[in-house]
Amino acid sequence: MGSRPQGSGGSAGPGAIAASVRRAPGNRRRTALAALALVVGGIPPLPYTGAVQARGVQPTAILRGAEPEGGCRRTLIGVAHQDDDLLFINPEIQRLVRARCFAGTVYLTAGDAGLSFTADSYVRRREQGLRAAYARMAGVPDRWMRVDLPVRGRTLVSYVLAGRPDVRLVFLRLPDGFPKGTGSPRHAQQSLLKLFRGLIPAMGPVDGSASFTGEELVSVLAGVIAERKAERVLTLDFDSATFGVGPPNPADHSDHEMAGRYFRRAAFRTTPRLDATPYVGYGLPLLPGNLTPEQRRDKLAVYDVYAGYAGCTAGPCPPRVTLSQTFRQWTEREHRRLHRGPRPGEILSAISRTGARAVVERCLARSGRRAAAGSVMTADCDDGPAQQWVFLDGAVRSAPTGACLTAGATVTVSPCDGSGRQIWWSDADGRIGSGTLCLHQDDLAALGPRLGMRACSPYRPEVRWRW
Repeated sequence: MGSRPQGSGGSAGPGAIAASVRRAPGNRRRTALAALALVVGGIPPLPYTGAVQARGVQPTAILRGAEPEGGCRRTLIGVAHQDDDLLFINPEIQRLVRARCFAGTVYLTAGDAGLSFTADSYVRRREQGLRAAYARMAGVPDRWMRVDLPVRGRTLVSYVLAGRPDVRLVFLRLPDGFPKGTGSPRHAQQSLLKLFRGLIPAMGPVDGSASFTGEELVSVLAGVIAERKAERVLTLDFDSATFGVGPPNPADHSDHEMAGRYFRRAAFRTTPRLDATPYVGYGLPLLPGNLTPEQRRDKLAVYDVYAGYAGCTAGPCPPRVTLSQTFRQWTEREHRRLHRGPRPGEILSAISRTGARAVVERCLARSGRRAAAGSVMTADCDDGPAQQWVFLDGAVRSAPTGACLTAGATVTVSPCDGSGRQIWWSDADGRIGSGTLCLHQDDLAALGPRLGMRACSPYRPEVRWRW
């Protein structure tokens, strides 16, 4: 979850926040909620003034004995900012930690809000708050060991909870891209969205460590998944492509959307291949509340521990204040983005888009009204005849017309002639190809996304289909 820079919207800047937190004696500073003022597309900056302090809630009381969804498989959580996990993938993380399952979390950006990186910086306070929050979820003292993680020629900043080696936090500290992906002047307007689109060649972490190209980032994340022996990956919504601008409202943060894509690509590179599970971010208020009162209380209590380190709007921080409506709605919900399976005759792209309340699947579709020929694209699935296909004798035929899918500079349908361009193969990974190339649908986050024929490797969502 991004934060706005100093001086915007009339809120106290990080300097005042840091001072107010330092004035709070001892552990009392942990009771203050961070003024992590969001800039959400379609929503005014949230008036964060504090959090309900969950009084009397002991760490050992948090979902004691709850069985995690999906059992106790080794899980890697991958998010954009420090706190996205606490807000959008909880209470699932709480269930994992309390059940002593492996639950490592990787944070792509520094969540720096365009500010400098110093010994007492906003970035470091957010990281410290995360460590305190995870210690609370684990029900153990807030004691961590700095154990950096070597992965594919990189050394990643990493902390392991004392006595709980299954709980590990990893920080890549890439610059915050801001909701629309513009990036900040302090960090050369870098953003994950620009990196994904090829508008910048690489991103340099705010701590001055070595830069990442897009391919290097995917490779390192895949290495973390493999090194940690993760059996599943939980991340943010990789179908969303609003980049801070609706509709649907509320539009999501560009860093959320791109983090989900990068972790999904990394999961596709693993052996055996993993599917990343996406969780809804800013769009949670559009969906029904689904957490029990106990889960809501625990989610608030854990976030409150984090927030006391990240800062508060003005000191001294009150022990109990009213939450904004949007924040309350986030803490009352946890929703995964669910994909449906293909219906008879459909060829579904793995590249979908997020609607207001659900994923909108994209189907291979022919255009035009001519029976014998026409262009081919992906479009929102509508059960129409233009989206009906039949695999027959090595060909992919348009069901209503019998015309054959034809590979070329563009993908078309044309009269069947038995040529090599109309001979198609498929494999167990969901690829559909002709010759040495695969049917490829650009991610909808790309500039001018289109359908075409591309190299089949490396394996990625853009070459995966379901039918």
